Amino acid sequence: MAAPALSVAMIVRNEAALLPEFLESVKPWADEVCVVDTGSDDSTPELAADAGCKVAHFAWCDDFAAARNESLALCGGDWVLVLDADERIAPEDGLRLRELVAGPRDACYRFTTRNYTNTAHLSGFVPCAPGDPWARGFLGWSPSTKVRLFPHGVGARFEGCIHELVNESLARAGIRITHADMLIHHYPLLCPPERIRAKEALYLRLGRDKVAACPDDPQAHVELGRQLVDMGDHGAAAAAYRDALRLAPENAEILRELGATLFLIGRHDEARRALELALRRDAGMADAWRNLGVIHAYAGAWIEALPCFEEAARLDPANPVLFEYLGEALHQSGRADEAARARERARALRGGRDEA
Repeated sequence: MAAPALSVAMIVRNEAALLPEFLESVKPWADEVCVVDTGSDDSTPELAADAGCKVAHFAWCDDFAAARNESLALCGGDWVLVLDADERIAPEDGLRLRELVAGPRDACYRFTTRNYTNTAHLSGFVPCAPGDPWARGFLGWSPSTKVRLFPHGVGARFEGCIHELVNESLARAGIRITHADMLIHHYPLLCPPERIRAKEALYLRLGRDKVAACPDDPQAHVELGRQLVDMGDHGAAAAAYRDALRLAPENAEILRELGATLFLIGRHDEARRALELALRRDAGMADAWRNLGVIHAYAGAWIEALPCFEEAARLDPANPVLFEYLGEALHQSGRADEAARARERARALRGGRDEA
């Protein structure tokens, strides 16, 4: 009996610089790569065809879900894995993918994506470990999760013109969601600056359209807020998070993101209150404890900052940045020996090197 076939589904536009490496990386474990081009004016479609991919063209209509669904229609495998040209999977995880597709077809799989960035104030930011070959020069990454792998032919459809998801259609088909213990490495900033700016503008326009179409959906407002943060418009981002919070006032993650954004625009008291409310609802968010500690430290309130950094380090003990904050808080509190130990822990986590 033949092994189940795995199709990689992707949508592309002007990815000639990234596509060859991507295709080389998936060659060992993908049975086919199905590429839907949404309007490239470079050699992307030709490169894909020359590499043996299935290639189709899609007239862009400001709808990522429609383009994704076109890529699903192109697939002929038993399973579909959704990736983009600026994403990579480690070779050992490619082998593990083959093990998953040999399993039952009543499950789909959610992956954690590491979105590499140099913006350390993002929620959930994790610094790259020293010598990490996947860092590619970036300071760290922020995590996100999404269903990426699912059986083909069960009625899977993407929904949402932006930040499109396949989850609801799979749930309707009775497919259970399972977390896959492997990573997708995402490099959104490897594109030329002009392409990054154009993509940001597109996402912002579509995000505002989504909010206009779904004004009672808190997630639409959150997505808009995150896009505004990415573009550095923190004042508008805070307004978007407040709109989300009015619709979901108990949501700890929205409060956390609002607090971080308010701090960046200098509204420190409001930021502190938002983070304190977030932690009352969910005390397990290390980055919220860190940000609350930073607010206290900024005000010179080291006695209040210290337990925040202690809790953040307890929750995320592999993060050297948290032990650096903790070391400074201990030093400011007159606990020199403990400060030295915290700083040594940070140095050890950085592979024996001090922060650059």
